[in-house]
Amino acid sequence: MTASSTESTFEASARWLRRPRPCHGPATRLVCLPHAGGTASAYASWAARLPARIELIAVQYPGRQDRLAEPCARSIQEIADALVAALAAYADRPLYLFGHSMGGLVAYEVAARLEAGAGPGPAGLFVSGTLAPHRFLPPREVLDNAIIEAEARASGWTDPMVFEHPELRELVLPALLADVRAVLSYRRRDPARLRCPIVAYAGSDGPADVPAQLASWGELTSGPAAWRRFDGDHFYLQPREAELVADILTRMSNWGNASVGHQ
Repeated sequence: MTASSTESTFEASARWLRRPRPCHGPATRLVCLPHAGGTASAYASWAARLPARIELIAVQYPGRQDRLAEPCARSIQEIADALVAALAAYADRPLYLFGHSMGGLVAYEVAARLEAGAGPGPAGLFVSGTLAPHRFLPPREVLDNAIIEAEARASGWTDPMVFEHPELRELVLPALLADVRAVLSYRRRDPARLRCPIVAYAGSDGPADVPAQLASWGELTSGPAAWRRFDGDHFYLQPREAELVADILTRMSNWGNASVGHQ
């Protein structure tokens, strides 16, 4: 690796990744990817729930908070490509990926790229509140901003206050619309089958076919697969944070890495 490529790797890491509680010599790392319109700060409280030897890395997408001046990403694939480069600096430890809603799709794409690359693949993939890639259907209409905003309102993917307060709307809506457009235009007709374990999560207030939708994630791995629902809506992971993180830790431990067990 040349000096310039090393510098690029660390620059990418600094732009994309946040470490709420930096850990010296962690046993493993949990990389968390937020929902459409979301930010890395959504996972800040998770750090205190993890054992000392698990480092939390939260992803910060462009176009929000300290990256507000940067253009938003145009696709799920674009985000995944950038994250693979950013995570190269942390490949010295096993990486587990967690993504909610849009973040689940990005996490899957990152996992697929890591497994196809020369370095280590992910130790496990946790997805939440999203369909498996091969279950997505193409939209029937042109994705103009009005349609995207209507979808964002109807889906419950963000706080309704975003649409009602002019100052908040001006600050948050551009990133939200860009993210929803990326989700609605996402296509994986022949998704890669992973080797790592996959666990799919969702809130219990969703459609009746949610169990089948969650189980379909198991079709995308040759490793162990499981799913679980928590009480709540699309954003169940906020009131059920303690239960969710505990479940993730238990599964990480059961997958054979004893050093990441509860402390």
